[in-house]
Amino acid sequence: FIVQNNHHPALTYGCARSPPGAMDQFDQGQMAHLPLAVQVISSTWARDSHDLFDFEAHHLHTKTFTVLQSMVCVRNDTEVMMMRENSSMPMGSDPLLRIIQKDGYFWVDKASPSTSSKKLWRVVRDSSAGHHLTEGDIIKLGRFKFKVRQLGTSPLAQPELRLDDANGACCPASLDHEALAATLCRICLLEGSTEEDPLISPCMCKGSIEFVHLGCLRYWIRGRLNLTDGATGGSYFYRPLACELCKAIYPTYVTTGSERMPLVEVPKTTPPFIVLENLVRDSQQHASRGLHVISLAEKVLKLGRGHESDVRIADVSISRCHAMIRFNQGNFVLEDNDSKFGTLVAMKKPRLLESNSTVSIQMGRTVLKIQVQPDHGYGCAQLLPAPRTEDRAIRLNMLARGRPDFDLPKGPD
Repeated sequence: FIVQNNHHPALTYGCARSPPGAMDQFDQGQMAHLPLAVQVISSTWARDSHDLFDFEAHHLHTKTFTVLQSMVCVRNDTEVMMMRENSSMPMGSDPLLRIIQKDGYFWVDKASPSTSSKKLWRVVRDSSAGHHLTEGDIIKLGRFKFKVRQLGTSPLAQPELRLDDANGACCPASLDHEALAATLCRICLLEGSTEEDPLISPCMCKGSIEFVHLGCLRYWIRGRLNLTDGATGGSYFYRPLACELCKAIYPTYVTTGSERMPLVEVPKTTPPFIVLENLVRDSQQHASRGLHVISLAEKVLKLGRGHESDVRIADVSISRCHAMIRFNQGNFVLEDNDSKFGTLVAMKKPRLLESNSTVSIQMGRTVLKIQVQPDHGYGCAQLLPAPRTEDRAIRLNMLARGRPDFDLPKGPD
């Protein structure tokens, strides 16, 4: 690989660059047969804070590499290096990612195949077309994360509100309503169970407070979640509620015979809609965990810290209008709004680096801008015209300055 000196761009250790425009004499057919090289520009923020990168910072540690074969990118403090695979890393270094060359193509993947290796995050702001979301995508805004749980486009589609497989549904206390004729509901204190409003046992409470009417519990939960039918397109925030007595989480669905119905009667959502799940730490789960159900039928979804945001996130790492999601030609498109700490999407699998296209990937406080381009002289010098004698002498002189042991040949008088 070749390391560019950013303070003296003319110095490139390892190989001299081709003259500007040297490849103009080759037609597109010849360009297609040139060996490929990967240009990597690393930018590292000086501060190490919550794995954030400040896209508005002016003082960044920047370095440029040209990679010709499989390499591992590592970082030691703010120093980013490229190393051969299976080589020993310096003490205190963190592996960032791997660039893999296989069958004439380059791929980018996690630094280690192990599951413990850090995620790679694609930077959305550097993509002019945004990012087309799919179900299961993990989105990171600042230090806050969402998971795309559902993308609804069918006219008959409605949100799936289950967060976990455990405690997903409960059944009525008994199908024999006569046996429960003298049983009290702990909310309304009325006796009896009917097919329209059965008594259910939704939590771990026992004794005289075990049973509650389905209708009574729905009314109580609806008030706690502040659900209204007047929400635009049926947009709302759903979070699982717990019993105030035994603290058990209420189920999401109630099963009666072969029919399954939601425990909570939520507004009907107009497609297309998106369901985003908050991904929060364990200590915050009961307070912040839940599902944002947003209809995109009449608006663009705004995420941010400002009051005008559809999904409001009260966190200092979030910009006032951080990102937007729009529905365009059948796709849910995520766009960054020039936010300070960026909008990222987790990479699910190794990514093929396409020729003449650029992708930016963030690992903590380092962002790598990666582009595959024809190897302009690094591996195919025979295809380039020989430089003039004066140019050759100047380049050799430059290289000799960076390498004291370089034996500088004498040029013609």
